[in-house]
Amino acid sequence: MPKFPRACLFAALAASALLSACSSGDDDVTTTTVAGSIVKGPVVGANVCAYQAAATGKGAQIACVASGAGGTYSMNITFVGDVVIEATGGTYTDEATNAARTLADALQTVVSARGGSATGVVTPLTSVAYNMARAGTGGLSSATFGTAATAVGTQYGLTGVNLATTTPVVTGTLNAYGQLLRAVSQYVANGGTLGTFLANANPTTLQASLATAFATINGSAAPFATTPTTPTTPTTPTTPTTPTTPTTPTTPTTPTTPTTPTTPTTPTTPTTGSTLTINVTAAGIAAPAVVIQNFPKPASQTEFCGQLTGSSQLNQFSSAGGTLTINSCSFNGTVGTVNATVAIAVQGFSQTIPYVATYTFN
Repeated sequence: MPKFPRACLFAALAASALLSACSSGDDDVTTTTVAGSIVKGPVVGANVCAYQAAATGKGAQIACVASGAGGTYSMNITFVGDVVIEATGGTYTDEATNAARTLADALQTVVSARGGSATGVVTPLTSVAYNMARAGTGGLSSATFGTAATAVGTQYGLTGVNLATTTPVVTGTLNAYGQLLRAVSQYVANGGTLGTFLANANPTTLQASLATAFATINGSAAPFATTPTTPTTPTTPTTPTTPTTPTTPTTPTTPTTPTTPTTPTTPTTPTTGSTLTINVTAAGIAAPAVVIQNFPKPASQTEFCGQLTGSSQLNQFSSAGGTLTINSCSFNGTVGTVNATVAIAVQGFSQTIPYVATYTFN
């Protein structure tokens, strides 16, 4: 197999260093205010953290706050890109039992931070969509999360409801979203577990159990179909007519043995490559993704990381007045991640820049 080219790795690293150096001024910082609610019912005192989104789920942590009354939270982040919001801990009143509970299972949602404001409501249903997206083709992004959230809403009778921006109302005058979350609580009270519900990547497998729970706690039928159509009983086949005994065939003449054909030369198998997508984030700023077609994929983490840690090209930063230190490198067969630090010192200006480069082979 061809060696994994070093040039693309170092091109991404050099681009990230340049991007960070050019954007180091305060005037270039993009701030996004992310706000929403943690609802299972409303969770007070939860630890709410923002993480850079990665194909497999969470990347580097950005910031954390505690949820307040009604489960609400708000935080300002300077990272630009897709962000995972995760909530753990805190307490809420279980709608099925009216008992105080601790949020033991982490809940997630995904937002796109591009400046201004973004809403991130966190519920068990957004967590199901999060797990579906990161397990799907291409991994987790705000786009794949949105597609999964729409599918989950449709599966459970919430067609047209944006699960990540609509606040569920679970007490008083309920909305449809709130009724469904109450059904999740009843599902757990009936013997299920919240962890099982969150990890289920195929919502249809829990529809029957959730429909029963919905009717119990809300006093009305679930707004989604659960009973399959009864199949039609097949018609009894007609007894076949006994076939006539066939005439014994004449023994055929033995054919002449054909000449063995010459074995063709096995053609050389052409080398095929993958589609490589490079995403670089430096000092919290995401560079535009680079996509390269027909790119040879490394056979192992040793090959992927060895092209970096064993290369003399790291010294190119010294000649430019800086140093590059690779802190960690991993490769799982599809996604490679490089965490590093660039130290720049040019004409009296110095800065240390953290960055993450992700290489996804499809």
